[in-house]
Amino acid sequence: MNSLRTNRRRYLGLALGLAALGLSIGSWSRAAEEKAKVSTACVEKCRACAVVCKNCSDCCKGENEACSKQCDACHHLCLACAASVEQGSPLAADVCALCEKMCTECAAMCAKSEKECCKMCLESCKACAATCKAARG
Repeated sequence: MNSLRTNRRRYLGLALGLAALGLSIGSWSRAAEEKAKVSTACVEKCRACAVVCKNCSDCCKGENEACSKQCDACHHLCLACAASVEQGSPLAADVCALCEKMCTECAAMCAKSEKECCKMCLESCKACAATCKAARG
């Protein structure tokens, strides 16, 4: 009889622990869903920026390899950001934050050049970074 009470207490403790865990996981899931909600307003800016960055990368290739590589990386990240936000990825806010940072770095790189492609890239990256920041709320 005593062991039956002990087992009941153990099972009750286990059940309460699992219930608490379930509530914690449920809260975490809702928090992740809220974090994942990113305004789709940045999608078009990211796509446009990707095109401008690719043009700048091609334009600077051979002359300014650092700029070319930075713009190429920004091009790819802008496309990834647009896709993750558009598809509602749980990591969309994180990718969007990284895109903002990459565009800011790319703009800083292009600000060092007087080339027309770099001036266009600078403006596009600044606009994209601002839109990504605003999209995350």
